[in-house]
Amino acid sequence: MSSLRSVRSGILALVLAGACLLGADFSRPDPASFALGKTTEEEIRQRFGAPDGEATGLVGDKSVGVLRYTYSAMAGDLVAARAMVYMFNAGRLVGFDYSSSFAADQTTFDETAVKRIERGQTTRAETQALLGKPTGQFIYPSTYAPVPGRHADIYSYSRTERSSAGGTLDQVSRVLALVFDERDVVVETSLVTTSTARPLP
Repeated sequence: MSSLRSVRSGILALVLAGACLLGADFSRPDPASFALGKTTEEEIRQRFGAPDGEATGLVGDKSVGVLRYTYSAMAGDLVAARAMVYMFNAGRLVGFDYSSSFAADQTTFDETAVKRIERGQTTRAETQALLGKPTGQFIYPSTYAPVPGRHADIYSYSRTERSSAGGTLDQVSRVLALVFDERDVVVETSLVTTSTARPLP
C-alpha cells in the first residue's frame, strides 16, 4: 500500500497514461448517475467493463482502490483523449473524475478564475459560477478529501500533441482541486500542472 501522496500521484499517472492507450470509446457519464458512498465497485465494473488500469493505496488508515478507463485517437499532430477515474473505499465509490480533450466534450477551465477564490470565504456555489460544473467529486476517505467532513470538486484537462521534431508526444495536464468544509466553503485549493514528453510508440 502506498501513501496519500503516492495515491494522488498515481491517479495523475493513470490519467496521463491514457494519452498513449487506444482503449474502447465512451461518452461522459452523467454525474447524477453515481451516488458517492453508495455506488459499488462492482456496479462500475458492470457498467463500463474491465478497466485499463488499477491502483491501490492508503488514505490515512483507510484502504482505497482506483480504476481507470481511457480512450484516445490520433488526429494529425494531436492526440485527443478521454479518461475516467473511480476511487473506492470498502467497495463503495468515494470519488470520480472525467477529463477529455476531444472537441465535442473537452473539459478545459479558466485558470485565471482561480485567483478569485478565497479560502474560508468562497462557497461551492460561487466556485461553480466561476468555473462551471466540476469534472469530478470526492468525499472522505479519498486523496482529495482525507479528512472527515471534507469534500472536493475537481477540474481536470490534458492536451497531447506530437512535438515539432516529430519524435515525442508532448502532454500538458492541469488538475484543480477545491476542498470544502461542512458549510460548503473552500478550505483548500490546489492547481497542479504537469508536463511530460514520451517517445512515439
